Amino acid sequence: MPEDFELRINQKIQAAKIHDDLWFNSIILDTGAQTISIAIPFNKKRPLVLHRNEIVRIRFTAKNASYMFSTKVTGIVLDKINLYQLAYPKKIARIQQRKHVRFQVISMDVEYAHQEDINNYVKGTVIDVSGGGMKMAVRKNIPKHERLFLKLVLHLQNRTELIQVKAIVVRSEKAEPDREIYHLGLRYEDITNKQQDLIVRYVFERMAQQRRLY
Repeated sequence: MPEDFELRINQKIQAAKIHDDLWFNSIILDTGAQTISIAIPFNKKRPLVLHRNEIVRIRFTAKNASYMFSTKVTGIVLDKINLYQLAYPKKIARIQQRKHVRFQVISMDVEYAHQEDINNYVKGTVIDVSGGGMKMAVRKNIPKHERLFLKLVLHLQNRTELIQVKAIVVRSEKAEPDREIYHLGLRYEDITNKQQDLIVRYVFERMAQQRRLY
């Protein structure tokens, strides 16, 4: 288990059956030395049906990283609060060394405006996106340390969300020698927990969808 790492109450998680890539959203309701309790996971209106002694996979983000573990269902409680009891995992794996899992996208639009001209938005193209930032293609050279305002539409499984967030250019490079195409590495600034959760959810949903296609 990662050093000094503990699962916490109200931690948002996703759950899936051991041989399935359909992920269901849940939260941790309680933790103990031997077990953790999670709310019945849902994907839209569909609950994840598990049975005692069944193995389930759990993934989540915490401490600016993404983690996953497998564990056994030890109990099912159907009362005022419906929940699953799981064996406390012996091992939690960090699934990527980056601070946030990045997802490469195909033809995803983003609009950006400069800090000194916030009413003049220009279109760009997202190359990859994560909960911490994105890589964006633009037709104008924008120097490092420039601050931008971004508008990004996330098409989630059950709804569409508009994300508006500030970002700083941490990397800028010409992508093609004979064309005016530039790649920008952006880091979000002052992003809210809700906005970051939505982006992370989008990344996880698209990763699961991509695995189902192959």
